[in-house]
Amino acid sequence: MTTGSFADLRDDFLRLTTEIAWCTVATVDRLGRPRTRILHPIWEVPGGQPVGWVLTTKTPVKAAHVAANPYVSCSYWSPAHDTVFVDCRASWVEEVEVKQRVWDMFREAPQPLGYDPGQTLSMAVDDPALVLLRLDPWRVHVRVFADLTTRSSGRIWRSSRS
Repeated sequence: MTTGSFADLRDDFLRLTTEIAWCTVATVDRLGRPRTRILHPIWEVPGGQPVGWVLTTKTPVKAAHVAANPYVSCSYWSPAHDTVFVDCRASWVEEVEVKQRVWDMFREAPQPLGYDPGQTLSMAVDDPALVLLRLDPWRVHVRVFADLTTRSSGRIWRSSRS
């Protein structure tokens, strides 16, 4: 079922991305070849639109992929067969104030989503090597196990900004 309002799947989206925490993210290189990696985004919903944040470093491969094609696909899966697929536009954010806000979001979130970034990343929030990867979804698909048993395709939201 496609929905026009993110609110229709917001609670399941936030619950599942918080419980699962880690997702597989696919990027595409300049030759159109996909590459996957595991990332740990944290999501918020300002103004009714989801936004994801990843504390990371701008490795040459990640930077080249995002520069060549800023669209990424995030896939969450739980052993209970609940899934979330998030297709996004990725962009780099380097402002220390924004990094501090996201850093605090991770530090204050309950586990398994939350962690102490300083200890885990062995970096300080003002380290120039630390950047944010901002994820602005244009499509979100939530499908819980109960959807499989009823042959439902789950719930799909598309941003009006896509």
